[in-house]
Amino acid sequence: MTEKHGVLQMQPSGRWAICLLGHKPIEITSGETFRVEVNGEPELKPTRMEFWHHSGPVKGREHRGQSGEYYSVDDYPLRNGLRAAIGE
Repeated sequence: MTEKHGVLQMQPSGRWAICLLGHKPIEITSGETFRVEVNGEPELKPTRMEFWHHSGPVKGREHRGQSGEYYSVDDYPLRNGLRAAIGE
């Protein structure tokens, strides 16, 4: 598969997506692998997206209507604007 490089962006759905110029955002689903920029290094690091379900009350708020959040299983920090890619 050809890699599709873009930037990471949080979507209104609460999912992360890779946004490429001139294309619709490609949402990263739970269990899907992708590559992401870590600490400004030139090489993107592979990781997998998962969804963490909050246990117990959500302290008076809900995160985008969900009781949890998406995260990198390798504990890489995810934020808008990071270089990212889908594919192998």
